[in-house]
Amino acid sequence: MESLAKPLRTLEDDLRWFVRATEVRLLHVTASADLRAAALKVVAGMEALPANRSPFTVLEDPFLRADHGWSWRARRMVEDWEGRVRVTAESGLELGSLSGQRPASADPLAAFGGWLDLVLSALRPPLEGLVVVLAPTRVEDGAAFESALLELLRRPELTRARFVAVEVGEAALPRLHEELGSAALRSRCERDDAAFADDLNALMRSVDPSLPGPARAGAAWPRGVIVPPRPGEREPTPEQQEEVDIELAAAGVSPSLAGAAGVRMQQYVIAAALHLREGNGPTAVDCQRQACHLAYEAGAKREALIQHLVLAGYELAAEMEADAVREYASVSERASLWDCPLEAAQAELALAVIAARHGRQPDAAAHYVRSAEAAQRADATGLAIEGWRLAGQMAAHAGLDQRAAECFGRAIELAEDAAPDVASSSSAPRAARQLAERLRAKGLGAQADSLEHTANRLEEGMPRSVAGLY
Repeated sequence: MESLAKPLRTLEDDLRWFVRATEVRLLHVTASADLRAAALKVVAGMEALPANRSPFTVLEDPFLRADHGWSWRARRMVEDWEGRVRVTAESGLELGSLSGQRPASADPLAAFGGWLDLVLSALRPPLEGLVVVLAPTRVEDGAAFESALLELLRRPELTRARFVAVEVGEAALPRLHEELGSAALRSRCERDDAAFADDLNALMRSVDPSLPGPARAGAAWPRGVIVPPRPGEREPTPEQQEEVDIELAAAGVSPSLAGAAGVRMQQYVIAAALHLREGNGPTAVDCQRQACHLAYEAGAKREALIQHLVLAGYELAAEMEADAVREYASVSERASLWDCPLEAAQAELALAVIAARHGRQPDAAAHYVRSAEAAQRADATGLAIEGWRLAGQMAAHAGLDQRAAECFGRAIELAEDAAPDVASSSSAPRAARQLAERLRAKGLGAQADSLEHTANRLEEGMPRSVAGLY
């Protein structure tokens, strides 16, 4: 689509200039959320330009108010450099290892600057500098982010470092542009919504799943005509086809949808999505139902369940809630029968949300429990923890105190046995605090304090599974 390709081409042109114009210290890229990932790939790809003499290090750690993330960025930058040293040594080239006094500052930003100085000192010809790509997945304080970047740019020992800041409209960086002047370049990689709408309209007009061959995508093609095989082209033998099917299955692709049936299903999926975007809910539902039917007909169980979940979601969007509830219940039943626990968990989660929205807390709690149990079978620990916590919350709203305590306890127990990153990012700390609040209301202060301690420990990435190691 030209509405997406054009801003990426513009960014590429700006990057080519930035690579050559080494007097430019900062390239400030503002990307729309839907283009951020693609923009970051374009940025990283510029390291391979023949004119470039500077390694790129890409740092995506979020910039939060509670933690600006400089310690993590320093660690990733050092790991990136040490990885380069190992790889180049294997190919007969030599890069300088990090040497000198390690930064010991208690200020994470100052320590990051110290590590950056060590990396710059390790550069060897023909390398001439380092490009630090700061692309936080989230910037909660744009002014603080700007101040930190200004501080790094002002440090005289870091003049060989140049920066690319990639953000999604969270940091305007006005002081940086004012101070750097022509040494700062701005690039916008943002989707033109009007052009995007035109692209989608054109695509929707061209997509017709009932047409054969290239006509499905809008090409002029007579109905019923199939391209003849090329001279010398042979059909695969049964043994060859079996090998292909095994490879497809290993890659997570259903062999039954690898051919014409899969193409036709994809066409209906695209048509459904485009109709929904245009506000044609009933037509979108009809197209998605066809996609669902094709997947079931092909015997591709997991793909069919996924298309079925999408169908139910489209029915909700089209205000066909009763139909959606029936579809979600059907997915849950089929997924349980076919041993597809993740899809069962997703269906039960949707049913729980619908029940909660109508104030049916006991029903919502029961659906959340079934979602959590299915998520555990699928080894989706984070989803299971959230399911148990929400089940406890719904049970509490319904006055089922004992059941609420049990569900909160299950969420906490799961987190205690999980990996540190799962425990810290899960909702288990919130479940612990919710249960602590209920215990404190009953006068059980010691138990409540213990749960508060557990919540703090889980947030710090110290579940029981690793607590004994420290």
